[in-house]
Amino acid sequence: MDPVLVGKAVLGLAFLGLAASAVLAVASKRFHVEVDPRVEQIAALLPGSNCGACGNPSCFASAEGIASGALPATACVAGGQEVADAIAELLGVDKCAVDAVVVARACGGGTLAARSFDYHGVPSCASAARLAGGPLVCQWGCLGFGDCVRACPFGALRLDERGLPVVDLARCTGCGVCVQTCPRASSGLLSLVPEDAPITVRCSAHSKPKERKSACAACCIACKKCERVCPSDAIHVVDMLAVVDYEKCTGCGACVEACPQQCIDLYGRGDRNAASADGAGARALSQADRVAQTG
Repeated sequence: MDPVLVGKAVLGLAFLGLAASAVLAVASKRFHVEVDPRVEQIAALLPGSNCGACGNPSCFASAEGIASGALPATACVAGGQEVADAIAELLGVDKCAVDAVVVARACGGGTLAARSFDYHGVPSCASAARLAGGPLVCQWGCLGFGDCVRACPFGALRLDERGLPVVDLARCTGCGVCVQTCPRASSGLLSLVPEDAPITVRCSAHSKPKERKSACAACCIACKKCERVCPSDAIHVVDMLAVVDYEKCTGCGACVEACPQQCIDLYGRGDRNAASADGAGARALSQADRVAQTG
C-alpha cells in the first residue's frame, strides 16, 4: 500500500474530526439551555420510584414541573407530607397538607369465591378478565393472579394463601399504581382510602344479596346490622352494599363485631384493634388480613 495515500487518508480524517469538534463546540454554546439548578435538588428529594402517580413519566420530569411552577410542591403522591414539606422549604413557598391515602381491597372471596369455569391461561388478572369476564361467578371479585402485586413499585402488596392481595400499610404510599393496574378497579375492588381509615368493607358486589351469596361465602348480604349498631351513623347500606363515611367513622369496631359475614375489617395506620370506648371488644383481624401498622 502506498504510504503517501495512507498519510493523506489519516490527515483527511484528522481534519474532519477537528472540523466536527469545532462545529459541536460552537453549537453547544449557541444552543445551550440554562437548567434550573433546583431541578436536580428537587429530584434528589423525590423517591425516585418513577411510579407515574403524579402524571409524569419520571421523577425528574416531575422535578422539572415543580421547579417551573407548573406543578405544586405536593405533586409527588408517593413522597407524602415529608417530601412535600422538604420541597416547599427548598422553594421557599408555603407548606400545604397532603391528603395521605393507602389502597384497600374490597373483596374477601379468594378461595371462598365460586368459579364458573377453570382458567388455565396466562396467570394474569388482565388476561383472565378478557376471557368471558374471568372465571369468577362474582364479576366484582378479585381474580387473584397478582397483577397489582407485580405492579407495586414499593413492594407493598403480596398474595396470601387465599389468593388475595394483602396490603403492607408501612410500605404503601398511596401512589395508586395497583389501582390503575387492576382490571376490576372501576368496580371498587381496589381503591384509595384515607391512611387512617378505621375500617374497610371486604365486598364490592352490587348484585342481589341472594345471588352474591351463592357466588361468595364472604360477601356483604346487605343485612344492615352494621348500620344499626354504628353509634356514629358512619356506615350505611347503599345500593345493597355497606358503605363507610370516613369523616364520621371513629373505629369503635361495633360494625366489625356485628357483621355476620365477617366482611368488615379494622384497617388503617395506627392501632385500631383495641376495645372500643364503651367496652365492646372489636373482632381481631384475621391472620391473613393483618397488616403492618405505623403510628
